[in-house]
Amino acid sequence: MIYKFYKQNLAILIIASLFFSCTKNKENNSAESLYINAMKLLKKHQYYDAITEFEKIDNEFPFSKWAIKGQIMTIYANYKNKDCVKVIEISDDFIRLSPNSEYTPYAFYMKGLCYYNKISDIKRSQQDTKEASSTFRELIARYKETEYAKDAYQKLSFIDEHLVGSLMSTARYQMQNNNYIGAIYNLKEVIEIYRNSNQLPEAYYRLIEIYKKIGLKQEANKLNQILEKKFPQNHWTKLAKSI
Repeated sequence: MIYKFYKQNLAILIIASLFFSCTKNKENNSAESLYINAMKLLKKHQYYDAITEFEKIDNEFPFSKWAIKGQIMTIYANYKNKDCVKVIEISDDFIRLSPNSEYTPYAFYMKGLCYYNKISDIKRSQQDTKEASSTFRELIARYKETEYAKDAYQKLSFIDEHLVGSLMSTARYQMQNNNYIGAIYNLKEVIEIYRNSNQLPEAYYRLIEIYKKIGLKQEANKLNQILEKKFPQNHWTKLAKSI
């Protein structure tokens, strides 16, 4: 009796296993078909339709191996469709839900790239520039050996110089309007944070100029010494001697 019961249950388990396997294979095949179709649409530059197909994979087959690939390709398709708002949103979701995925560095990179492409003139708000800097720095810190991190590192040079350019432009404007406190704050930020900037000598010069105007001669002399030591042959160093 026990043996008969065991055989019956074993048969049920085998049938259930086969059914599950068939269902899983069917799901994988369907998900794969959607993925292949979405890729075809992508190659034809039909980005909106491709996005719709990639999203179907995640909605209909969230646990298939194609779901993550679909999410990543959704990021790329939205980028090609010039919808950076969507790229950033999907990338953030992917990073949050799949922090250990092999594709996570890519999500970081695409998010940073979107902010990077939105960098505006130095006289306008630099929020996108700051977001690009923050995203790329996190990418480098967490995945420094990847190709994405290497490219992000190269882009950071431009990003930092752009942020410095904005601070310097603001400081010069503040000096023209006798807002010395505001100018000092921005110039100090350049000196203390962006120590490798090409605009650093000018930042020292402008700060020396302000200190002498407001009667802080001792502070001005200290900065002059630093400027001469760090940049002995620089144009701004020579100008500082004549103030």
